[in-house]
Amino acid sequence: MGLLTRLRDWLAAENLDAVLIASRQNKQPHLGISTGSGYVLVTRETAHILTDFRYYSDLASRATGYQMHLLNADNPFTVALNQLIERERIATLGFEGEHVSWQTGSQWRATLNATLCSISLEALRQVKTADEITRIRAACDIADHAAEHIRRFIQPGLREREVAAELEWFMRQRGAEKPAFDTIVASGPRGALPHGKASDKIIVAGEFVTIDFGAQHQGYCSDMTRTFLVAGQNTTPEAHPLYAIYQTVLKAQLAAIAAIRPGALCLEVDRAARSLIQNAGYGAQFGHNTGHAIGIDVHENPRFSPTDTTPLQPGMLLTVEPGIYLEGQGGVRIEDVVLVTESGAEVLYHQPKTLLMTGEN
Repeated sequence: MGLLTRLRDWLAAENLDAVLIASRQNKQPHLGISTGSGYVLVTRETAHILTDFRYYSDLASRATGYQMHLLNADNPFTVALNQLIERERIATLGFEGEHVSWQTGSQWRATLNATLCSISLEALRQVKTADEITRIRAACDIADHAAEHIRRFIQPGLREREVAAELEWFMRQRGAEKPAFDTIVASGPRGALPHGKASDKIIVAGEFVTIDFGAQHQGYCSDMTRTFLVAGQNTTPEAHPLYAIYQTVLKAQLAAIAAIRPGALCLEVDRAARSLIQNAGYGAQFGHNTGHAIGIDVHENPRFSPTDTTPLQPGMLLTVEPGIYLEGQGGVRIEDVVLVTESGAEVLYHQPKTLLMTGEN
């Protein structure tokens, strides 16, 4: 089903004449670029892009099936939109209340000649199109190769920031537009910080180092976490004090992936991982959700959480990322992006998840 067809079916179901889209993430599929500027208006019959001089020519060359409207001092947004409201006979207009400020929403209610209804479009992005899946696969492929590169690059004496810089440089060389989020490099005791962004800490032989990163490619994100053992003299994975923790997290992650199938509830997938970690005695050390949907934003809905009752559908893409964090000692997290298929789940990464050492070929 096409983007506009899906949106118009949603308009009919919501009893709305049109929807005004202002958020970057919900405009992107219509505009073909990521920008906070401009607006998209979709009615039951027509579609419109309203933008200023900076983006007009670029968007006009990309947009098919949209009428273009140039915003400027002689044709400001409110005037242009009210003209469309009159021309298209729009009585009820949906707008993204959660993405605009109270001041903006109040101003629109006072100046636009339609009844405004606050709506959310997030549910429409949960099932990805074939094109979106292709783009996310490409972003995941970049991350997959980056994980192998950075595992060989890491050595004792490097600072976490140096590792993050190398990783991000490598992803750009492979086609990433930018990192999908601030790269996490947490070594030794800092591994107990689930979001321990790369610091000036020096990486030491014999430590675990958790790296959580992603690439943005053609507007779509990947998200990947691997925990490595920093190689040193006489270092062996099985002898590390956190080796058993690693194996527990890996079993939990594999159990959650095995629970993914169409119709399964998100909380059931979370429970598959969480119950295994709780039974191992580390429930209190796993304080975040098991995963989240991913796409234009790195964190989308639904979530693999203890309370999310969303049923999975083919075409959804979510992360699976359980972890255990021991204050003062370190932590382990393993994360994959998983595609919900007609019969189960497909992991989009190929990097091994057994405990690998850094620096090895």
